[in-house]
Amino acid sequence: MLFREFTVDESSAIHCISVLGNHVTIAFQSNTQKQYIFEASDRFIAHIRAILTNFNPDEISLGSVIAKARKSEDLIIITNY
Repeated sequence: MLFREFTVDESSAIHCISVLGNHVTIAFQSNTQKQYIFEASDRFIAHIRAILTNFNPDEISLGSVIAKARKSEDLIIITNY
């Protein structure tokens, strides 16, 4: 499992992300207590793992990465809790 938590300075949208298998769990800064579980494409899993391993907030917008993946259906919501 890969887990990363972000300060508001690092990501104004994403509070934390965990990756386990082909599932990605995300909590947003707007409500850190609510988590969303997504099923992810293999392509997105490889991409998000690379981003999380070498994250630099000056180079990439994590919120934008998530939004684009949802739009392209590389991330499909399963549930939220």
